[in-house]
Amino acid sequence: MKKIFSCFFVVASLINTSSLLAHPHKVVNYFGITPDQKYGLPNNVGVYSSLTGKISSCISPYDKGKQTTLNGHRYFGVSFQIKSLSPPVITLDESRIFNEAGLQTSGGEAPHCSGTFDSSTMIYQDIVQVDSIPYSLAFKLVDDINYDFELTESEIITEKADIAFVLRGYNGTTEYNFPASFRSDAKRALKGLSELSFGKITSYRIFDGGIDPNGPDYYQSLEDIKTIDAALAGWPDSWAYFKERDSASGAILINPTDEEISVLESLRQWLVENKKGAREGWQETQLGATHYGAWLNSKVLRYGGTASNSFLKGLSLPEGLNENNYKAIGVIFSSTDTYNTSGAQNICNYFGITKFDGQALEDSYKCFYSDYSDPSPEIGTTESLAASNANTTIHEAIHALGHGGHDRDDSGDYFPYSVMNQGKVDQYPVWNRVFILNWLPESTITDDPMLVADTYGATDASAKYLLRLGPQSDFDCADAMGSVVTCHRYQERYNGNWVQYKTTYTEGGSTWRPVGVTFEPLNDPTDTKAPEIILVNGNAAETVKKEQEYFVKVSFDEQINLGKGYVVINDADGTQLGSYQTNRLPEISSENLTISGNSLTIRAYQVNGQDSSGFLINKDQYYSLIFSDEAITDRAGNSIDQRSYSFIDRSD
Repeated sequence: MKKIFSCFFVVASLINTSSLLAHPHKVVNYFGITPDQKYGLPNNVGVYSSLTGKISSCISPYDKGKQTTLNGHRYFGVSFQIKSLSPPVITLDESRIFNEAGLQTSGGEAPHCSGTFDSSTMIYQDIVQVDSIPYSLAFKLVDDINYDFELTESEIITEKADIAFVLRGYNGTTEYNFPASFRSDAKRALKGLSELSFGKITSYRIFDGGIDPNGPDYYQSLEDIKTIDAALAGWPDSWAYFKERDSASGAILINPTDEEISVLESLRQWLVENKKGAREGWQETQLGATHYGAWLNSKVLRYGGTASNSFLKGLSLPEGLNENNYKAIGVIFSSTDTYNTSGAQNICNYFGITKFDGQALEDSYKCFYSDYSDPSPEIGTTESLAASNANTTIHEAIHALGHGGHDRDDSGDYFPYSVMNQGKVDQYPVWNRVFILNWLPESTITDDPMLVADTYGATDASAKYLLRLGPQSDFDCADAMGSVVTCHRYQERYNGNWVQYKTTYTEGGSTWRPVGVTFEPLNDPTDTKAPEIILVNGNAAETVKKEQEYFVKVSFDEQINLGKGYVVINDADGTQLGSYQTNRLPEISSENLTISGNSLTIRAYQVNGQDSSGFLINKDQYYSLIFSDEAITDRAGNSIDQRSYSFIDRSD
């Protein structure tokens, strides 16, 4: 990269010198153009001229995402010539120090520099206007001798989009030094939202929200100060709930003594002076060592908020971001520190976010935030962090788009199904998509289980994905007016596995209470037939040997599901050889169990490197297969009747 920009600089010097000698009174314009205000873009972006066939813009050098300088300069005006259309390739035509003449835009402002080149990736990214339409472009350096760049990405920048991402660093640092550096993460989140919404949520824009010089230590001190003030004032206003709830038990500080007041006032002053929370140093002081653990933390500070409560207070949206052009605004926090404030969603006004000019947003407008900082850089991987960040962003975005609560399970089980209930990022109940977010039509609902399509990787918005169970499964619930009405139970399939839930009341294609669904064990009273194992010559299972693995495969007369229990294999003498836990979801069941249609496959033995686990299956030896109640069920929740079976290995 240094070599490339050295060339830029040399060429720029020659161009400027010869230009001034030939035209001593000529002012060389800066490279770029002011885009239409409706796009909410910076005041100067690159421009393509159909007359010259050139792209003119401004580039700033970066290295590993951080801006660098060359001979003391940060910005260079550049011109690229179109070299090839198939593949699309541009080549460096000329360069100079950007806007040496100090010209201004038509609005009287210093022109912005829209392009970046990162030497660690060899990627040139820019916003380029073509025939009045701005494009977000990315080029890869493919020839460092002739300075040729091949187009790798091209997106039209629209006036409106589904999600507006606002990049916000804190504690004086950020992981995203320019908007385009977040593009791959934005695409990952939007890909997930697009798949869940069947193409209804697909577009995004990225804005620079600046870097907050303050960080979690300072913001925690503010929260601790507010809590101390509330305690000294007798827990007024929003704190009154805690006072009423805990005063009788003595869990909250009521009527503090003179000594307790003195300690609180001393801590408050320490917080003001040190600008960090009490647990970040005060408890190590002489006064803190005596009082922090004894009563101050448990009776006062625990009733306060965390640093995240203050991160967004007073944040103004970037200029050009018109909230009416987006369905939701997501603030993407990042810092090079190891703090992470996670994610949340609420009304923008609740967070303290305002318009660019400081005016309040409409109360109905929703914002969310997600922190992309790496809290454990020594443990995780770049891929795992990116996946986790995308999951959080998708979760919070769904909240902002209308899902007001969380999908949940009321059976007392750990049931991580749905991106809104600790499940996988591509799991989202179909009922929510129909009645909360209107991503799918009601025509996707059927009463026939044979018509239900699998939601895993589904793309056809006209298929049947939701099974409404019959009236025997209905239950009483309340409508928006509190009247008793009828609610329904539903089932859906994800990667071959059936999931059941009950829902709130719906009317007119939507629900009045968008809190999500309530999961429960499979149960369809219209189907009472239990699944049966298909015996082959009296054998309940067949054994399969595949390289260094041994499998036991059991076939049933209908599609099966995992229930909650266990499967056991014993030898002929009754000695237990293997026990495999089952649950209502494959991911929380034994990894040695696989369900596929009518088949259950048990991995009895495997070799991993030099280690082995399980047991070998011997030819012509008898084994017994035992199922606990509800270990294996059908779609209706029926367990197999017979619990114990025998089989013999007759494989070749």
